Parts: sequence; C-alpha cells; structure tokens
Amino acid sequence: MKQFFTENGVSIRTHAGDAMTLLAFDLDQSLTKNFVGFTVQFKAGNRSAFLYNRMTFKDDIILPNQPANKNERLSSEFSPIQKYRWVHVPSTRNFIDRPFFGEYTYTVTPRYVVNNQLEKLDPNLSASATVNVQPFKKGALSLSFTRAFLSSQAYAANFGNKLTLRPKNKDLVFDIKAVSGTAKRWNKTKKAFEDVDFTYEEQHKYLGWQARERVMEMLDEVLADDKLKLDVFAYDLNEPEIVTKLIKLAQKGRVRIILDNYPNHVEPDSWETKFESLFNQEAANKADLFRGHYQSQSHSKIFIVRKNNAGGEAVKVLTGSTNFTTNGLYINANHTIVIDDREVAQLYADVFDNSLSDELMDNFKKSKFASQDYNFKTASVPEMTIRFSPHGKDFTTEFFKTISDRIKAAESDVLFAIMIDNSKSSILDAVREQIDNENVFTYGITDERDNIKLYKPNSKRGIRISALNIETNLPPPFNKIIKIGLGHVIHHKFIVVDFKGKNPVVYCGSSNLAFGPEQKNGDNLIEIHDRDVVTAFAIEAIRLIDHFHWLNRKITDQEKQAGYSLRDGREPYNWYAPYYKDSDLKFVERNLLIKKT
Repeated sequence: MKQFFTENGVSIRTHAGDAMTLLAFDLDQSLTKNFVGFTVQFKAGNRSAFLYNRMTFKDDIILPNQPANKNERLSSEFSPIQKYRWVHVPSTRNFIDRPFFGEYTYTVTPRYVVNNQLEKLDPNLSASATVNVQPFKKGALSLSFTRAFLSSQAYAANFGNKLTLRPKNKDLVFDIKAVSGTAKRWNKTKKAFEDVDFTYEEQHKYLGWQARERVMEMLDEVLADDKLKLDVFAYDLNEPEIVTKLIKLAQKGRVRIILDNYPNHVEPDSWETKFESLFNQEAANKADLFRGHYQSQSHSKIFIVRKNNAGGEAVKVLTGSTNFTTNGLYINANHTIVIDDREVAQLYADVFDNSLSDELMDNFKKSKFASQDYNFKTASVPEMTIRFSPHGKDFTTEFFKTISDRIKAAESDVLFAIMIDNSKSSILDAVREQIDNENVFTYGITDERDNIKLYKPNSKRGIRISALNIETNLPPPFNKIIKIGLGHVIHHKFIVVDFKGKNPVVYCGSSNLAFGPEQKNGDNLIEIHDRDVVTAFAIEAIRLIDHFHWLNRKITDQEKQAGYSLRDGREPYNWYAPYYKDSDLKFVERNLLIKKT
C-alpha cells in the first residue's frame, strides 16, 4: 500500500492507529497563493465520500455546485480543512454497529479562492495514499482506545447534549437496550433533521469504541467455553454488561475477582458494595470474590483468561488504564491492551495468585514480582518491559530515573495523555520540562487546569492543555456540548517518546506515574518498544489534543457575535503562514508528520 505519495508539490502520508488514521498533508510553499485548505476524499469498499469539516466559509464566498442545504456544505469538497493534518475515524454516524474496516485510499487536493469564489477541485493537483484501517493488532498484541468524545459536536449530533449514560435510579444493572433519549439527526435522504430515539447500548458502543469491543470479546470468549475461566483485578466496577457477564461466570464458578476495598469503595451505596452483594447472592462460591488493597489502592484493571482445570494455566491477558465502569468506558479517555501470549499471561496470573489475601497484599512489595523488571520479546510479542507495584523505594527510584532520563533524551518528540501530570515524580517533571524545550516537538493533555499552555504563534514551545478546562456554550455554527462534571476525562497514563525518531517507546498501563503511589498502589506499568504500537498511542494523543485544544481557548465577544468561519484569503493573516515559519511549532509539526521514519 502507498502510505506516502507526492506529486506536483502536494504530499500525503498516512499513519495507522487503532481503527483510525492520522493523515499528514504538505504543500510546496510556491503553491500557497490564494490557498484556503485541503479537500480530502476517501474510497473504502464500495463507498466514496469527502471528509467533513465543522466550519465553512461566509455566505459571500461562492462555492462550485453549491448544495442548497448548509449542512451539506460542511463536506470538505466545499469547506476545505485548514490544517496540515487530520485524524480520521471510520464513520459511525447513524450506523453505530457498522463502521467499515478495510483498505482506505485518501485523496488530498489543495483548494483556492480567487475573486471570492472557491475554484473547482482540480484532480491534477491531487495526491493519494492508501492504508488498511483496522482495530489495532500486531502479533499477539491488540491495542484499543475509548472514544472520550462526550463533550463533542459529533456526540451532540448523534445524541444531543444531555448526559444519559445510566438511568437516574441507582440500579447496578439495567436494560441497555431501553431508550435513553431522543436527538435530532440529519437525514441525508430527506435532507432534513428528524427526531430519532436512541438506546443506552447505542451510546455505550459509540463512546466505548474499540476498548469496549475488546473487553466484551474477552468476557464472551470465556462465557462461551467451559474450558476457560477468568481472574479479574477491578478497581471501580459498575458497567452493566460487564457486571452481568461476570455474574454469569460466578454462577458457574468460573471467575475469581480481586475488588478494591479502599475507603471510597466500601460505602454502603458504592457500586462496589452493590456488586459484592449481588455476587454473594448469585455466585456458586462466595469466596471467589476477595475485597482487598495493598498499602493503598488495588488500582489495576485486568482480565486473565486461564484454563478451567487443576493447573489453571494462563493463556491471555487484558490490561491498561480502563476501569470497568460507565465512566471508564464512556466518559474517560482510556486504553486497553490484550496480549495473547501464555508467558505474559502467566506472569499476570502469578501476580494475581500472590495477591489473593490480606497477608499476600501486605507482603507484595517484598516479593520478586515487585522488585524486578519483566522483559519480553518474541516473534509475536513486541519488545516490552512490565513492572508490578507496589515497589520498594530503592527500586522505584532506580527505574523512575531510567524513564525520566529517556524522556529528557528525546530527539524528536514527546506526546502524552496523563490524568494528573503534576504529582511528585521525576518522570512527570521530565515531561513538563520538555514542554519548554523548543528542540523537541511536545504535545500533551491532562485533566489538571493549572499552567495551561496553548499554541503560541512564532514559538516552538510545546502544548499542554486540559480536558476539563473547556468552553461549552460555543459560537455558531457549533452546538452546545456537555461539560463533564463526573471525575476525569483524561484517565490515560501514557507517554510517547520519539514516535518519529530512531528508538520509539511508550510507557502506559494503570500506573499514575507518581513516586509515592508507585510504592503503595497495586498497578502495572508497561514499557513497549515497537514503532507501530508507539505510533498508535501518538495518534491517540494528537486526536485528543486536536479536540480539546480549541475548547481551552477563551471565546471573545467578537467571536460570540460573529461566529466561526473559515479564513478565505481576504484577511491580512494567512492561516497557513505559521506552517512555513521555522520558528513556529506548526512548522515543526508539519515537517515531523510528513517525514519518513
């Protein structure tokens, strides 16, 4: 497949992620006179369509073959994309269960406005590249992400701007096929908006995206095969389908669960207490549920598939940052990693077996599992290191220094999505230090609201934004969006180093990367040296930052009155100018993403 193509001064490069593609565009500077953006068209299967923009030109710009309906003018055929990159996710609009996966060919064409008229699309200026868009799987490793777009125009278009992920009652389990709301959706055939009912399940599938798919697949696999059983580390636990499937396994005596019992999880009305009560009513063996914690929280989120025999050999493991809750899957930005390898799975199974009592948890820090690195690299498993906490202080100090030194030594880029990035930690110190390093492209998102750094023109300083520090009442043409008030949006804990460099690496998992908690919490921190895996995490960081960066801006009174529209070339400021200034972060970004690694 042609993942890079250049012709007549136009270039495109595709980067494959988890069921999404990062498209990088380039245009020779000599071709920028009257340039107003890129039109992007894709062909996939028997479908051909243009990517959509969220903004269009003011009404006095004449569009070729202009559709009568303004909603249809948002196609990039009429509303070019004024960026040099775009993250494309296969459409789930109005057919949430049926995104198309397979070979996508993207065609990029620069567009121009002359005498207040958008010139017709010129195929002679186009460049095309092809990528196989699939849920991420490489060898024995599958990687997936939640969508985390509750506060988005896309969610508002599909489901409105009310939070209806659970019924208002406090039931742990509910009918996810029940109608949860009504939204006005665009009917392309009727060329009009119409009221459409939707269900909890539709919302869950949309927001949970590939992470939900991988979680449910593993539970269904064990349920369908009596020769398998499941071990579970759960911190939070309330997602209705996960709970239902776990209870079905409990009725058959084929699940064991370590469920955190830190103070916030043992209140009489906590979801975890409700789950414990339901488990005790339904389980074949009440002892298969153990409530416990280490010196602090039992913070891992893990499924371990084992054979249902006396040996109980492990065959597969799911881990990551995703809590098994409606928040974890449908509000938070999270990742899951599935490793279909017996050696790796057995390591996780041994950690589980050595955590199954208060005494074992109390002594875990002194065990071999907490005091060494576990390294893997096989034909099917990428090079990786796994660490289990809580650790002793000396071991924590040593590997924190190793990781922080690697971040400081970045040659190309540092990208991150970290829930809390200002805890006491040499790792987090190194990440924040790189934001001000103009020799490294740094892009990051957190839930912390302090010291936000938005894009600054004519500066190569990095970006650090907050997913909680957002505007919700947006100027036209945008709809009002939901402001999250429940816990976190960014629940990831990952750092990418040099995804476009010589030695790419990502640090991920359930660890909050804080020095103190790493000596108290039960967590797993995974270090992966594989370009494809690292690229998928890098795209996830860019996807989130693209979405939340503009929501961090303060909206001016002028913008509130005039609304947003595409720049059309009549203003003194050319929107594309920063992409050609070597003193600007957008210049660094443009060259970084288009280059071959």
